[in-house]
Amino acid sequence: MKLDLKKAVKYAVLAVIILFVVIIYKEFSYEKKIYNRIYTTTSFLTTLRINILLFYEVHERYPNSLDELRRSLQANNNSELDELYVDLTSDMQRNVPEYRELNDKGGYYYDPNTGEIKLNLTRPVKEYLPEYYGRLKNDIPSEW
Repeated sequence: MKLDLKKAVKYAVLAVIILFVVIIYKEFSYEKKIYNRIYTTTSFLTTLRINILLFYEVHERYPNSLDELRRSLQANNNSELDELYVDLTSDMQRNVPEYRELNDKGGYYYDPNTGEIKLNLTRPVKEYLPEYYGRLKNDIPSEW
């Protein structure tokens, strides 16, 4: 009987170790996935800002809306902004809300008077992604 108990304990310990490894792997892969998403989103935001400045150089004014910017790019056979990020969790989309004030409703804050554009997310990343504990958890997306 003792032999069976020893085997059972060994299997239980092995199962716990395997479970622990799987949990750690999933956690690190999730952290990496979110970090990559944030990096991609900030890079895309930089691309948006550059395109707004290019629009300004050509038209001597900022676009009235992101839609006008996209139409202008499409007229020049540039489709890199056909779809935009809405928030930190969804894929790129065509219909993205645009606001003239920071109100934390997702989409973008855009001021056509200054060309300023921000993600319309005013709380720390950890509030949008509660399971994310990475180094960017306290960053506020509208400040990127």
